[in-house]
Amino acid sequence: MADYKLTELMTIRCAKEIKDGEVVFVGVGLPIVVAAYAMAAHAPNMIMFTEGGAIRATPPLALGITVDDPALFTGADQTFGMLATMAALQRGECDVAFIGGAQIDKYGNINSSGVGDWTTPAKWTYFAGSGGANDMATSGKRVLAIMPQDAKKFVEKVDYITTPGFLGGPGEREKCGMIGGGPDCVVSTMGVYLFDEKTKEMYLSEYFPGQSIEKIKASCAWNLKVSPKVKETTPPTPEEVKVLRGIDPTGFYLG
Repeated sequence: MADYKLTELMTIRCAKEIKDGEVVFVGVGLPIVVAAYAMAAHAPNMIMFTEGGAIRATPPLALGITVDDPALFTGADQTFGMLATMAALQRGECDVAFIGGAQIDKYGNINSSGVGDWTTPAKWTYFAGSGGANDMATSGKRVLAIMPQDAKKFVEKVDYITTPGFLGGPGEREKCGMIGGGPDCVVSTMGVYLFDEKTKEMYLSEYFPGQSIEKIKASCAWNLKVSPKVKETTPPTPEEVKVLRGIDPTGFYLG
C-alpha cells in the first residue's frame, strides 16, 4: 500500500474526474497539479487551457506556479493571450472548468474574494479575487472544484459569491442566462461530493480512508446529506503517488 498524504489522495482522486480527450480550463493553484497529473497518468489526449493563454496537448515540462507561469507556455502547442482562451470558454468549447477557492457552500457557490461583511471595509478581509473563476463557472460545460475541508471552508452560505454554483437552488443559473452546466464534483481532503439533480444540493458520495461520515459532517457548517451508496475512496497506488510527486517534487502545493 502506498504511503500518501491527504493532499496527494485528493489530487489523484480529483484527476480521475477528468476524462481523456476533454478540454479542461485550469485555474490557479492545485488545479494546475491535478491537470498535469491527469495528462501524465490516464488522460494523454486531454487539452489544457490556462487563463494566461497557453494551450497544451502535452504535459508541462515543469510545475506552473500561476496560470501565466512560463512553465505552462514553454513547449506549449499554442500560445495566445487571455482573450483567446477566455473566448473559447465563453463559446462553450471547454468541457471542464477546474477551480479552487477559500469557501464553498451547499449549492457549490465558491468564494475566493474575502471573508466577513463585504459591505463594511473594516469587517472585510480581502483575498485574491475572481480572476477568471466567474467566467469559468458560468460557461464551462461542467465545473470541477478542489479544496481543503473544514467547517470554515464548507459553509452554509459563502460570504461572497465569486464563482456561481447553483446559486440558491434549481433554475437559478438558467434565470441568469448561464450557458454552463454548473458544479459537477467537489473533492476535498476528506471526501468526494456530487450534487442532487433535483435540489442541486451537495451530498457526500465518497469518504477518504481514515475519515468517518460523522467527522466529515462535523467539518461542514450545514446538515450535509449522505448518499445511501456512499463508499470509501480507493487509496492511490505506489505508482500513482510516484508520478504525482514527480510533478510537484518540492511539495510546493502538496506540502
